[in-house]
Amino acid sequence: MAARRFPALLLFASTSVFAGIYDQPWSQVEPADQSSVRKEFPPAITQVDGQSTSNTRRPDAIAPGKHKITIRFETGRVGQSEAETTRVLDMELEACTRYRIAAQRTTGTQWEPKVYSEAISECARKFKKPAS
Repeated sequence: MAARRFPALLLFASTSVFAGIYDQPWSQVEPADQSSVRKEFPPAITQVDGQSTSNTRRPDAIAPGKHKITIRFETGRVGQSEAETTRVLDMELEACTRYRIAAQRTTGTQWEPKVYSEAISECARKFKKPAS
């Protein structure tokens, strides 16, 4: 009987650790989907405010406000420098907003970040943020 309760307790304990950020409006920054039409590719989100992300494809939720987001995209060219593969974006994140960042190819092996935003409907509903 106690053996069956242990997984449920473990699940509850692990989810309660992450519940804190979701007790208030949050923001999300993640890689955009690939688009061959727009020549966009998903970069890795490597750092938020100088702290490494635990998952470069699905970073944790972030409190709204000013943040430095570091992204990395390699074009496959041998010997690329850090300056060619990494960009640091100064972003003002709004509450209940998801930001999708794409690495848009320009000329040759050059690229630039492109940012798209959309509402996080679950957050907006929970905190009754008006639609913009």
